[in-house]
Amino acid sequence: MGTISSAQAKTIMQLFTDRIMNKDYGAFLDLFDEDVVFEFPYAPEALTQILNGKRALKEYLETLDTLLEIRSFTEPLIHVSAESPVFIAQYEGSGTVLADGKPYEQKYISVVEVKNGKIVRFQDYWNPLAL
Repeated sequence: MGTISSAQAKTIMQLFTDRIMNKDYGAFLDLFDEDVVFEFPYAPEALTQILNGKRALKEYLETLDTLLEIRSFTEPLIHVSAESPVFIAQYEGSGTVLADGKPYEQKYISVVEVKNGKIVRFQDYWNPLAL
């Protein structure tokens, strides 16, 4: 099992947030392993709770694009643990809910597992009430 440094984790999250904000989805998907598991543990039953594989993540991004316009992310606070390929990132995002034009303000905690330089598991803990 590999380990990840704070610098590597920070770079991954910077690329993650920049590519989402700029809608550079091809480059965004390059961050992930083909068999990535992307989870939304706090999502209500009516919303997507788990995505299996890069193709499902791509389809989700296309749907997300119709729901939200994300304009900014704060710099993530990164937590790494010794001898582990997992890190935790805390950050906030701001934007607009496209359906009604209301502000979108979200606090995220993401648990990210990396293997061979690619994200293999991403758990996205966010507040569904912000929608």
